[in-house]
Amino acid sequence: MASQFGLRLVTPRAALVPLTFDGEGWAPYAQLAGLALPVQIETSPADASVKERKKSVVFSEDLLFTHRGLSGPAVLQVSSYWREGQPVRINLAPGSDLAATLLEAKRHSRKLIANELGALVPGRLAEAWVGQDSKLQGPVSDAPDKILQTLAGRLTDWQLTPTGTEGYKKAEVTTGGVDTRDLSSQTMESRQPGLFFIGEVVDVTGWLGGYNFQWAWASGFACAQAMAMSMAVKGPARGG
Repeated sequence: MASQFGLRLVTPRAALVPLTFDGEGWAPYAQLAGLALPVQIETSPADASVKERKKSVVFSEDLLFTHRGLSGPAVLQVSSYWREGQPVRINLAPGSDLAATLLEAKRHSRKLIANELGALVPGRLAEAWVGQDSKLQGPVSDAPDKILQTLAGRLTDWQLTPTGTEGYKKAEVTTGGVDTRDLSSQTMESRQPGLFFIGEVVDVTGWLGGYNFQWAWASGFACAQAMAMSMAVKGPARGG
């Protein structure tokens, strides 16, 4: 309808939605389905400059592993900013200095690396991580410093590129829609007199936490007030 009246549109897409990964690349992590943990996540690429990373949006929320990819509040939040082909960066142990802790453990522990790591992140995650590298199978005391530092780096700056999202069947909202430049911010009336747009069909998308509900109610209220005022000014319609 907006197109019919020449209004500008921002391409709609699913938002607040789980991210998916291809089968082969995701195979080592599919076994973690159901595991949740607090993380930090952002969308800046690996080669982003310091200035670019400062502009990126970082979320500190819970992440959930699924059979097809990643979900949970952290991923849903960042999905609204993610674009096809763009990597995401995840710190699976925020607030911890994994490298320093593992290097300290090397000095006095004979435990396996997986066991030491399991004290810092969920045990299933630790097992999945060390299981991908034969160099990580032995005691932490036998591991070269560089190996332990690389392990810590991968866990605190895990970079991976989603192949897509779960789409509208799992999405909580739509981002994109009728361009706000073609709408009154006070009445929600468009450049086409008498035509109003509210809620999710407008290019306004909030974070998790009720913001999208609030936008739907607030824009609906503004529209109704404007329509009521217009009818009061024009008076009751005459005729049959």
